[in-house]
Amino acid sequence: MGSIGTTQLRWLDKTLSDNKDSYAIVFSHHTSKSMTNRRTDPAHPSDKRHGGEDVVATLAKHRNVLAWVNGHTHKNEIIAHSAPNHGSFWEINTASHVDFPHLARIIEVVDNKDGTLSLFTTLIESAAPHRTDFSDLSQTGLAALYRELAFNSPGRSTELAGASRDRNTELVLKKA
Repeated sequence: MGSIGTTQLRWLDKTLSDNKDSYAIVFSHHTSKSMTNRRTDPAHPSDKRHGGEDVVATLAKHRNVLAWVNGHTHKNEIIAHSAPNHGSFWEINTASHVDFPHLARIIEVVDNKDGTLSLFTTLIESAAPHRTDFSDLSQTGLAALYRELAFNSPGRSTELAGASRDRNTELVLKKA
C-alpha cells in the first residue's frame, strides 16, 4: 500500500498551480483506494504521510487536472472525482501488461470545440499469437509465451479487465 509525503504533495500542488494555464494528466503507481499506508518513511521521518483522499483533494483544487492515471491494482477501473466550486477529473486505473488479460491503454485528449474536452480510453491487446511455439525464441515467440504463462497462472482473474464502463470509453469534462 502506498502514500505520499507532505513534501511531494506540496510539490504536486505547486506544480499544478504554476501551470494552471496548461492541462495536466497526473501519473502514479498507486490508486486513490490503495494509498492507505501512513507509516513513517524511514528516509524522511519528519515528513507526514498522506493517503489517496488527500491526493484526490489536492487534484480537485486544480481545474487544469484532466485525469489521474495509475495502476497498482492491475485492474481497469474509471472513477469520476469532482468537488463543488473546484475541478472535476477522472481517475483512470489501468491493468497490467504482465497479468491476463494483458491490456494496455491509450489515452487521447480531444477538444470538442463546444466547451468540453473528451478523454478517449482505448484498450489494446498484444498482437502476439495466442499459442506458443516453444522453439520460437524471437520477440513474437517470447511474447506468445508470456501470454500463455499468464493465462494459465493459478492466480489469473478475469475481473482485472474491469466492467464495460471501465474499458473503451469517452470521458467528458468541461474546459477550465
